[in-house]
Amino acid sequence: MNIDKPNKFIVIDVETTGNRPRDGDRIIEIGLAVVDNGQVMKTFSSFVSCDRQIPSFVSRLTGITENDIIDAPSFSELAPSILEDLDGACLVAHHIDFDLQFLNNELVAAGYEAFRGHMLDTVEMARMLYPALDGYRLPSLAEQFNLSHENPHRAGSDAEVTAHLLLLMLKKMYTLPHVTLQQLEACTSDMYKGLQLCVYDAMKMARTRHQKNDSAYDIYQDFALKKQTDTRTEPKASIAFNAENFFGTNGALASVSSSFEHRNGQVDMSDHVYACFADAKHLIAEAATGTGKTLAYLYPAVSKSREKNRPVVIATETVALQQQIKDRDVPLLEKGLDLPIEATVLKGRSHYLCLQKFAHFLEQIRGTRQASYDEQLSTAQILIWLTETETGDVEELNLPNGGYALWDELKSDPESCTHSNCTFFSRCFYPRAKDNARQADIIITNHALLFTDHFQGTRTLPAYDYLVVDEAHHLEEAAGRHLGATISYQHFMRLYNQFGVQEHAGLFADISVLIDRHFTVVSADWLRERKQELQSLHHEWNQLFIALQSAIVKKDKRQKSDVYIPEDVVNAHVFDVWKRTEAGGSDVIRAWRSFIRTFKKEALVPAEETLLQKVNTLCNDLEEAQKTLASLLTSEEKNEVYWAESDANKRPDRLRLYRRPINISEQLADEFFSNTKSIVLTSATLTVKGSFQYTIDQLGLTNAQPECLQLPSPFQYEKQAQLLVPEDFPEIRQDGEERFTEAAAHFLCSLTSRVNGRMLVLFTSHQMVKDVSQMIKPHMQDLNYSLFAQGVSGDNRSKLVKQFRSHERSILMGTTTFWEGIDLPGEDVRALIIVRLPFAPPDDPVYMAKAKQIEADGGSAFSRLALPRAVLRFKQGFGRLIRTKRDRGLVFVLDKRLIQARYGKVFLRSLPTLPSLFAPSEQLLARAEEFYHGGKRP
Repeated sequence: MNIDKPNKFIVIDVETTGNRPRDGDRIIEIGLAVVDNGQVMKTFSSFVSCDRQIPSFVSRLTGITENDIIDAPSFSELAPSILEDLDGACLVAHHIDFDLQFLNNELVAAGYEAFRGHMLDTVEMARMLYPALDGYRLPSLAEQFNLSHENPHRAGSDAEVTAHLLLLMLKKMYTLPHVTLQQLEACTSDMYKGLQLCVYDAMKMARTRHQKNDSAYDIYQDFALKKQTDTRTEPKASIAFNAENFFGTNGALASVSSSFEHRNGQVDMSDHVYACFADAKHLIAEAATGTGKTLAYLYPAVSKSREKNRPVVIATETVALQQQIKDRDVPLLEKGLDLPIEATVLKGRSHYLCLQKFAHFLEQIRGTRQASYDEQLSTAQILIWLTETETGDVEELNLPNGGYALWDELKSDPESCTHSNCTFFSRCFYPRAKDNARQADIIITNHALLFTDHFQGTRTLPAYDYLVVDEAHHLEEAAGRHLGATISYQHFMRLYNQFGVQEHAGLFADISVLIDRHFTVVSADWLRERKQELQSLHHEWNQLFIALQSAIVKKDKRQKSDVYIPEDVVNAHVFDVWKRTEAGGSDVIRAWRSFIRTFKKEALVPAEETLLQKVNTLCNDLEEAQKTLASLLTSEEKNEVYWAESDANKRPDRLRLYRRPINISEQLADEFFSNTKSIVLTSATLTVKGSFQYTIDQLGLTNAQPECLQLPSPFQYEKQAQLLVPEDFPEIRQDGEERFTEAAAHFLCSLTSRVNGRMLVLFTSHQMVKDVSQMIKPHMQDLNYSLFAQGVSGDNRSKLVKQFRSHERSILMGTTTFWEGIDLPGEDVRALIIVRLPFAPPDDPVYMAKAKQIEADGGSAFSRLALPRAVLRFKQGFGRLIRTKRDRGLVFVLDKRLIQARYGKVFLRSLPTLPSLFAPSEQLLARAEEFYHGGKRP
């Protein structure tokens, strides 16, 4: 790989005894690669002797032992050669802070000066140039770009692959359009100098050929955007429907898919969906894992769309499923039909970038605004992303933590996105997304947008008559969230901070400049009054949330939430503070809207118009927040529950108020299901003990009399899995949670040697995850296992799953979100451990209110609510183990209520038939030994 730039880079990687050189940790291996004139000119690696013992976990990770470094040279012996290579070069490393501290520590110890030259971090560079990647670990990047990486965690191999990664990134940078490189200069000032120089050099080179290079992009208003291609074919061909011909053994799909498997359930479901569309009926379809339900509903949906020349809407709860449908299932459907299908993902407005706001932000950071490091990196990422994205959807980006606060400033909103006052409207992502939806065969969206569009009449979605709701077991909760409300102290603080009262380069500073330019319109004294007004409102907000905290929140730190009745909370003191807050907020809004009306009469430049739009949006947001707060303090509907949550220390600045409807079945029946010709509800978990009644009752479908279809899994669970329950485990009610937690930790440690692979452990309590993690973590090194625990190793599910999959011997422990939506086929999970039956927490406010309502009507809250919910969740968790016909594994349920309690049979009858064993723990461990290592299939 050649790059026409004579820059010299020295890539270094070190393996060490730990991560704290100041505490005596030392280098045990160093790798080096010299990159010059666009080529890897030299590679070198050596063990390094040291007086520090190599910990066992380092030896397991790297393969380096004490014997390897006994006769190795010391760092002082290697230093002259390393310094010769470093002379006049830019030092490069992946996570350079780590390598640099060890390198400088050793240089100083050997009598040399610390390295002070130019540096470049390939993590930082990769984040900037590849903003859509899931992660930036070196093995992940090597896999992404097909770079040979034979010995991860060895210094020589890591240095060499980092060198090739650097060349790849330099090549990309030197082919960026000239206008993008110009914009990048303004947002790399806080990045490593080596990266800044690379951007500058690339820009200089681009000047000589930027006309040629930029022609590949849509250059508009100093942005380089990806050219949009119109792939629509008119007129669209009709699609005849025949499920057997399409999904059959010798059907159309079999001829184009090497992994095709004929599944009777897939044919059956597809026929039912088509028939319900034709007869204008609703359908509830439980399709067990492996049925192929997505293609089963996509095929009739596309056929109906072409027949009616209107889009069919597919709504899911999770982003992951939306992307799977768009990126995997629709292309497969196109192959089977041998026709192009127009499928588009449509999300809420805030998912899309506003180019006008982004241009204004760039103008600010080139001027007086001092952008933070995260803002600079995010800006650079967005500039690169604009050359690649077709959607402008933030879900494509992997922003740093601070980048999401910036996104709140840059996202599309009704004020900034109107045809009349936006110079970017012709390139705007949100109107384009809506236009694509109108032309599409299939619109893929989420439950939240579905309800926003339906109940608020936003008309984001074009008119439709046919709807498929996937992950339908979430539908009631999603509707409840939408029909409820929430507000927090932090929300009001974000609004306050967006005004920039305390900043030298925020909104107030920009408005001050505007007033200076138009000094005859508004005086500087007016702006000072507004600042005092906002500071006074800030004080009232503080007082209000202190009063609310005192009135609502109990002192019991174990209690996560506190239910309240608005009329009981708003006593004289709270009422007075709230009224002062409400009046102060109204004064702020009134003053700023008058300001906007006054300035709209002036001749303004585009940047000044954008500033007014920003102020107007902020006023609208503040007004909406005030209305929401009022609804949480004054409204009291019988069918609603109100509660508050705070942190463990019960701090007022962490207070959040909630309101949710208790029963939405009538509202869904009257306003949702009755307004659409045919709705298909599907999921892998909709029945309890073979009955759909719970789902029908919760969603208000009794009078609609929907068709019901339950499709069994094509998997042979009796041969692929076993269910094992220990009979000697403690019971929390009798023996206490501490004894149960200790037993669970001991059992997991004992199980590792039998499984010798990945284990997924599902909990119902965050605290128990932390407690078990703390108990087993000291044993992980000796067991040669890696541990990843939600809330301990991190909270990002996708990152934890990726780390889990990258280690052959690992344990992943998680709560709610890990019970569903993660696909871990084959060896990705060898054993599934369900720690407790997943009953809802008894102090959950919505559950308590529903239970109270059921009991008041003479029903049993346990049998009509708690048990069905737990069974559906249990089925979701159980489904994490067997994902394909080739998978096999064991399910351990550490809660013997599954066998001993009367209601345990309801759980068992909701599972597929499979062998089970209720026996002492030692006997279960022996069964596991036989299952995994005895060469026998269950």
